[in-house]
Amino acid sequence: MSINTREDANRYYQVINGLVDDYIDKWKIRPSSLKRYLQPGSERFNKFLERNKLKDVKGAEVILKDIIEDRNYMEKDGVITFESFKMFESEEFKIHSMKQCLYKGIEKATAKMEKVLADHFDTNLGDIDIVDADKHIFKINDWENQDVEVVIYSKEEMDVILTNVFDHLYEELSKKKIELSEHISIELSDLIKKEAFTNRIENILTDEVAKKLISDCLDNGFNFKDEFQGYFIWMS
Repeated sequence: MSINTREDANRYYQVINGLVDDYIDKWKIRPSSLKRYLQPGSERFNKFLERNKLKDVKGAEVILKDIIEDRNYMEKDGVITFESFKMFESEEFKIHSMKQCLYKGIEKATAKMEKVLADHFDTNLGDIDIVDADKHIFKINDWENQDVEVVIYSKEEMDVILTNVFDHLYEELSKKKIELSEHISIELSDLIKKEAFTNRIENILTDEVAKKLISDCLDNGFNFKDEFQGYFIWMS
């Protein structure tokens, strides 16, 4: 199936636009973050199309990409309704702790992750159990008959987690003020814009720092174990 006429394009634009609204509401993310959550061409982007039965509609990926771009520019340019502004500024759309960065926008663990873990630990799929699909925690019975717990994220999920970290840290920075005198104070968010802040933090948050940060956020003493086949693995 393909989009051939203007009527087709308008119909699918309305359908996909509504699906994007549902996605934003489900994960409580700002439109400006969509490009990281649903990066065009990424596995998450393709899963979005597949889940909504759009994978075989030729041209649907172009419409989705355009909608994501439009949402990004609309928020940056302030072209949103007052109701939308209030919603995006509500507590639901904010990340209140570093630990929450690990879960916001991260979908359940997949069967592919089990296969990656089986390859990495050289064990059978039957020796791997999902402990918590939402938190990506698996239990593995190794060759020494010892049970170990692991956490696994894909590269794309790592990007989402770091996006959450940037948003959370900027929100924390925005709460702070500089007292210049007894009667004069300036909020840091007025001095440091989010784009400049994000660029600076991206330089600070190297891969090693990001792995340590995630280790600190995970419960049960998980430590980074390895990067394997595009996945990042922590073990307790």
